[in-house]
Amino acid sequence: MKVLISPGYGAGWSTWAYSPEAASFSRTYQPIIDALEAGEQLHDSHPVIEKFMADLKVATGEEHFYTGGLEDLVVEEVTPPFQIHEYDGSESITYPGGDHNWIME
Repeated sequence: MKVLISPGYGAGWSTWAYSPEAASFSRTYQPIIDALEAGEQLHDSHPVIEKFMADLKVATGEEHFYTGGLEDLVVEEVTPPFQIHEYDGSESITYPGGDHNWIME
């Protein structure tokens, strides 16, 4: 499955959504995935983002979505189960059972 993440620092994408429903909707929104895979540069007034905002309102009732992570968005192919981890706005994919051992040398 393909998901959207914003790996740049400053603002996340789905991790900064106001509700779990908006987070789920935003991380798998196919028109944005298609636009990015076609090499399009996205910005707040891009037609696919305007469509996203309208579709988000219909799907979740949310009228607002913070798009600060938009310009850093990338498409990642993942295999569930997975989690999108966010630190200081930078999103990354983590999987259960991953290596979380600290190396102290």
